[in-house]
Amino acid sequence: MYCANCGTALEGKAKFCANCGHAIEGGGAAGAAVSAAAAPAAAPAASPKKKMARWKKIVLGVVGFVVVVFALAMFLTSGLVDPLDRHLDALAKGDLEAAYAETSVAFRDNTSPEQFAAFVRGNPSLSRITGHSFGERSWENNIGSVKGTLKTSDGGVVPVEFRLVKENDQWKILGIKLGGQ
Repeated sequence: MYCANCGTALEGKAKFCANCGHAIEGGGAAGAAVSAAAAPAAAPAASPKKKMARWKKIVLGVVGFVVVVFALAMFLTSGLVDPLDRHLDALAKGDLEAAYAETSVAFRDNTSPEQFAAFVRGNPSLSRITGHSFGERSWENNIGSVKGTLKTSDGGVVPVEFRLVKENDQWKILGIKLGGQ
């Protein structure tokens, strides 16, 4: 006889199934037990898993490595973009003072606030920024470079390059190059 719950063979006058603990009605193997014919069939043997081809493993490894290197590069250079985000947000709001504050000491030594304001007026796209994308970032020692595009409210796209310098552990804008300037 077999347990009606799990199908395990029952011993003599057992009151509980030794495998699942299910109570056997009628005080023995006769009660809730089922005959051998009604016992659940054994699960079919699992088919062996196919091994992945060696070339697939190599391709997956190379792709994984490239993804990790790209993610690491974006993470390590993300600090370069922070002052640019603040600078561009300030320009979009018309806050030239806040935008000028994101520039480096060397920039401010060579460019007065009036000259900076004239530069912004001479490039009206700087006051119509709705978004940006920086696809190229690099740095060596304390000098960084960020290249990308600025998106304007009229649908325009302006190529831009920022040079940055690290001052007091913070990146500051050293120079701005718009379009083909």
